Amino acid sequence: MLSFIAKFLAALNANSRPGEIGAAAAFGFMLALIPGGNLLWFALFILVFLLKVHLATALLVMVLGKLVVPLLDPLIELLGLAILNQESLFPLFTAMADMPLLPYTNYNHSLVTGGLAAGIILWIPLFFLFILLVRLYRSYLWPKLAENRLVKGFLRYPLVKKISGAVGKVGGFWKGIR
Repeated sequence: MLSFIAKFLAALNANSRPGEIGAAAAFGFMLALIPGGNLLWFALFILVFLLKVHLATALLVMVLGKLVVPLLDPLIELLGLAILNQESLFPLFTAMADMPLLPYTNYNHSLVTGGLAAGIILWIPLFFLFILLVRLYRSYLWPKLAENRLVKGFLRYPLVKKISGAVGKVGGFWKGIR
């Protein structure tokens, strides 16, 4: 986990394109919304590795999102139930049940369907939000942090030195501070 944090911090200040970080964060949150252990979750997880996104960001957002998503489960379940109870979709769901692999996606579970729908709905806003946050961080926050004496003093703590060493290996995150 420490290496994912280090790689994420390095990506924030490296030449990683903000779009790669934004897409990774949006995919990570989508994976957090969908309960694991089904074919749909594994397919999306593999898709993240096949696309050009920042993997450490996707995994970090997924882990952090899994901590927050239980608070959203009632809303996700309502969304899933609303979709699954649409009479116009019954023929589609029946056809999906007769296909070889689709039942293993657990599409008929309200949390899975609601999580997928919420992930699709939130993907574009999260993508642009994270791009904006990365650009704001790089433009305004990072230059101020690099010059701050408190940050320079904080870097002297042993755990922070360990993280700094890990980050240094993946991208020279603290280069401007030391």
